[in-house]
Amino acid sequence: MTLKMMFPQAPAFGTPTEIQPGVWWIRMPLPFALNHINLWLLEDGEGYTLVDTGVATPEVKAHWETICREFLENKPITRVICTHTHPDHIGMAGLLCEQYQAPLWMTAAEYLMGRVLTADLPGVQREDLVRFFEQHGLQAEKSEETGMARGGMFKRLVSEMPSAYRRISEGDDIAIGNHTWRVHVGFGHSPEHASLICESLGLMISGDMLLPKISTNVSVFGSEPEGNPLRQFLDSVKRMQTFSDNLWVLPSHGLPFAGIAERTQALLDHHEERLSVLWEGIEGEVSARDSIPLIFNRELDSHQLSFAIGEAIAHLHYLMYEGRLCKRIDEAGIVRFRRIC
Repeated sequence: MTLKMMFPQAPAFGTPTEIQPGVWWIRMPLPFALNHINLWLLEDGEGYTLVDTGVATPEVKAHWETICREFLENKPITRVICTHTHPDHIGMAGLLCEQYQAPLWMTAAEYLMGRVLTADLPGVQREDLVRFFEQHGLQAEKSEETGMARGGMFKRLVSEMPSAYRRISEGDDIAIGNHTWRVHVGFGHSPEHASLICESLGLMISGDMLLPKISTNVSVFGSEPEGNPLRQFLDSVKRMQTFSDNLWVLPSHGLPFAGIAERTQALLDHHEERLSVLWEGIEGEVSARDSIPLIFNRELDSHQLSFAIGEAIAHLHYLMYEGRLCKRIDEAGIVRFRRIC
């Protein structure tokens, strides 16, 4: 089976495109290998609710200046909802909220983590990131290079976040225009990711929790070094299997699609296969760095390597919490895992 796509291709960057009455798709560029993010404008009375914002780079700012001048002149943004705290989703939130005096709506954990990251507080600074990479087997030279690519990313790509927000939670109903959107919270990719479902329109704004072609990154970070985010993510995917297969999914990356049942099962199968390959490939003791080739069979640049090592730890922790692996810290201070059954 193949997913059903709503459109054969995406609109040009910075071009609002109506995909359904009152629902507009805006695609913005990203300075990564994953080179775009989808944003959503929803007609809301005298204005628009914006879901996610893009990063605060000069290119994206220029696109927003054009949109604000040519598209939003008579119907402004009256509310900003961010699905989660990653820079491509909250980067422009502060600037747009200030420009339109619009409130920011987010889950509590995402908002608070965003404030921590944009402030670059101890525990999430580049030095902490480098130290965490080295503890999991990344050589010092490479960890420094990777830390430079990833460290301080929020400060580079995110404008100052609003000092106040409106909290949203699992099961909340949000009235937007003539429709109701229900908040669905998922875990594993970020602390408290919010997706939005509108039964009357047959739409789900999935953020990063459900993408048509790739599995979203699921990583362990130094600020929560004993986390088991893969378990959280897979549990969240199983919950999404209960959603109507008639919903059109509006993802943050890729094209809008239908086929929730097929896509969620593919994600579960993908991670089960990766866990199996990892389990079979462990001989003796391995660090997370040792295990990356078992999970990713392609060349990785410094930015991608930081995500890959976090995801490798997540898969190792999943097996550890299942009782199949144990870990120790060796004489050099490296965290190593071995099979126990």
